Amino acid sequence: MLSRSKRERSGRSPFDGLRVNGIAWFLVGSLVGCATIYNPATGRNETVLNTGLEVALGNIARAQMGLTSLRMGRVDAGELQRVQETGRRIAQVSDRQDLRYQFGVIREKDLNAFALPGGTIYVHSALAERADEDELAAVLAHEVGHVAARHAAKHLQADLGFTLLAQIAQAAGAGPESGKLANSIYGLIRNGYSRRDELEADRLGLKYALRAGYNPEGMLTFFQKMLEERPEDRMDQAMVWQRTHPLTSDRIAEARKEIERLRTTKFCPACGASYGPHDRFCTKDGAALKEKAG
Repeated sequence: MLSRSKRERSGRSPFDGLRVNGIAWFLVGSLVGCATIYNPATGRNETVLNTGLEVALGNIARAQMGLTSLRMGRVDAGELQRVQETGRRIAQVSDRQDLRYQFGVIREKDLNAFALPGGTIYVHSALAERADEDELAAVLAHEVGHVAARHAAKHLQADLGFTLLAQIAQAAGAGPESGKLANSIYGLIRNGYSRRDELEADRLGLKYALRAGYNPEGMLTFFQKMLEERPEDRMDQAMVWQRTHPLTSDRIAEARKEIERLRTTKFCPACGASYGPHDRFCTKDGAALKEKAG
């Protein structure tokens, strides 16, 4: 997610009032697909939903939100093809390869994009029209970064719990529970992620854009376009501690540092792992390391 409004919380879960008996809780709980894995995108051991469940939840939310196609509204076919071709190049170098990435375009006037659980990513048409090749790659790489880091799935786990998510998935999209899931995911899309998540997706996006052969400085020029559309004022700077979304100016500063770091490191062409400038071979598979492009 690239931009957001201030998060509003009612203090009420979208699952308030949903009740099942003890036996049902046990049965549903036994169906929850989760495991503790090492996530190469984040470099952390994490307890996460299994991929099949995450994809199922994303499909349910997509259907409930009315996203029936990868081409929503009056979107030019060439525009969709451009987004999909760029997205595929980025997806091929992602740290996460256990799902199928899909890329779509929605007819909207603001500069934004978002990723659903399970790897479906939508770009607003205004963004696709205004972004050049490297800028579009940076935006898509940022969203792929959210997927690789499993940000949406983690927020759903934290907010709703493994058991309720599994119950919804078992309903196969039927009934009011699936609508509650869609509302929760829509709220996440509307409000965005945390500052930590957004900055992590920026870092991953820069890495993926570079791996795919794009100029990572496309992220910087796109952020400048965001600032032109919505300039920051003194109030934005003064209240930064209250924001859950980082200031665009801060993201530019962090991205500049990350680009400089990436250009002084090497990577393994087989697994994508990053190494220091003095390393020669990958410790995982022995492949000869390559210099970062750019």
